[in-house]
Amino acid sequence: MRLISLQYLRGIAALMVVCVHLSVQLQRMEYQGYWPDWAASGVDIFFVLTGFLMWFTTAGRQQTPLEFYRRRIVRIVPLYWLLTSVVVAVLVLAPQLMQSVQLDWVNVVASYFFIFTPSAAGRMEPVLLVGWTLNYEMLFYLVYGAALALPARWRFWATTAVILALVLVNYPVFARTDVQVLRDASLMLEFVFGMAIAAWWRRVAAVDRRPGPGWLLIVVGFAALALQEFLLPPLPSAIAGGLPAAAVICGALLLERSGGLPEWPALRLLGDISFSLYLSHPIAMSAFAQGWRRVGLTSMPASDALFCLAATTFCLLVGGLVYRWVELPLTRRFNAHTAP
Repeated sequence: MRLISLQYLRGIAALMVVCVHLSVQLQRMEYQGYWPDWAASGVDIFFVLTGFLMWFTTAGRQQTPLEFYRRRIVRIVPLYWLLTSVVVAVLVLAPQLMQSVQLDWVNVVASYFFIFTPSAAGRMEPVLLVGWTLNYEMLFYLVYGAALALPARWRFWATTAVILALVLVNYPVFARTDVQVLRDASLMLEFVFGMAIAAWWRRVAAVDRRPGPGWLLIVVGFAALALQEFLLPPLPSAIAGGLPAAAVICGALLLERSGGLPEWPALRLLGDISFSLYLSHPIAMSAFAQGWRRVGLTSMPASDALFCLAATTFCLLVGGLVYRWVELPLTRRFNAHTAP
């Protein structure tokens, strides 16, 4: 069963991350106005969706840990390794083109194996910057895949217990104080939120088919995400971003169940290309922004707005091409060679 509402949300979440990364390039063009940095919460939506989909697609089905790991590796690793290799090649051959990343071979090796290590710039991030979220995801897959070896009634609580333990010890690598870290370890709880939503959806989802509750949860969830950047002191990520993201996902599911979800082919396509868009857009945006500045377009009237529109369009185009000509062929080839 393919839930189109979640496909829409995958696309929206990826576009939110593209949006928040526009601000980095705008700052290099001396833009100093407001920017919706809360769009980084696209990551929170991704994490809750991951927890949901892993539970939803495995509950009630026989799947060994090895088969689960094989599927996840085929889905994530080939494209991520390929684009990581593109960044490494540029670092070696034309380092002057890199705006945010410096060559550090320990960090490079760790990046391929989804291990958090401090980069040369002093941040806990891989060479393909958005890959830090995949480090979290691969850790979740490791825990959840192992839980598949347990009786079905224990899997949820075993996974939750391990993730909670990781959060409580703050995931040891994040205990360091000499590096700048990305978000906080409570992000891991967002996978649990997604699992809980999937368990609810499979067993006791409300039978009320009115669209109102779905729309209400979506609006309240996105409003809470937008307001989180104004919270002082900031709340842990799982509360500030994870709970509103969970509300949005619950709302989308209820809205689809009510029959009140319109058919948007463009949004469905955006969901299809979301992984390629997410991984490729830092490379595409950096290249586009450098070209934009080099030809002197920053002096045009309304340059900032035009740049945002053009850069987003370019990232979408590159993401679509990567999906069609790289992600799909890679996934099919690796599935053909690794499937039992």
